[in-house]
Amino acid sequence: MLIAIYNQSTLVTNADAATMTEAVATQVQTDVVQFWDRDPADVEFYADATAIPADAYVITITDSIQDQPAGVLGFHTEDAGGKLWGTVAAQPELSNGGQVTTGNWSVSSVLSHEVLEMFIDPNCNLWSNDGKGSIYTFEVCDPVEAPSYVVNGVSVSNFVTPAWFDPLAKGVPFDHLGLVTAQFGILNGGYVVYASAGQEQQKFGAEFPEWRKEMKKGPYARTRRRIAQINAVLGD
Repeated sequence: MLIAIYNQSTLVTNADAATMTEAVATQVQTDVVQFWDRDPADVEFYADATAIPADAYVITITDSIQDQPAGVLGFHTEDAGGKLWGTVAAQPELSNGGQVTTGNWSVSSVLSHEVLEMFIDPNCNLWSNDGKGSIYTFEVCDPVEAPSYVVNGVSVSNFVTPAWFDPLAKGVPFDHLGLVTAQFGILNGGYVVYASAGQEQQKFGAEFPEWRKEMKKGPYARTRRRIAQINAVLGD
């Protein structure tokens, strides 16, 4: 898998986009594959859109995302032909105290988030049963969005391990930073989408920013897509 990063933002320089791409590439090839049984993806920055290979999955950095609520930071989706693509918006983070490449809620951590979730569940259609009557979306960054951590001086998203989705796992890390204490748990800066008792549910951590909750309501939001999947299963 080749995930190509292309910058169209006026708020993020190509130099910063290349730097954060390199950090995310290192994260995928070292931290993520340490836990996940996947062939490492190539994550590369392209300054020239015409140079992007036709078979690449493209994530574009923009200032904002049209036709989306103001808080939408990013998403990835699949077109009718099965091609994966995504967008990361810089303006919402920067307008709410975030930085480009440092700290929680940075543009780089959102890019990391989108790359990792495209890498692990590219078609956005995997679920996990907790063995207690609920099913959880297979989102590896959502439950642990903050705090982020640093790779090569750049903040990237924390992520959960396969054990997070396994109700029988014991004595293993549930996330890369070792902060989650149980399967299907969330940090104060995280959230989850799940279905229980025939109803879709969303749960937000105590410190999940209000301005970020709006990002879950856009027509391309993965949360909205996940809820549509639940409704289809339930016959709603």
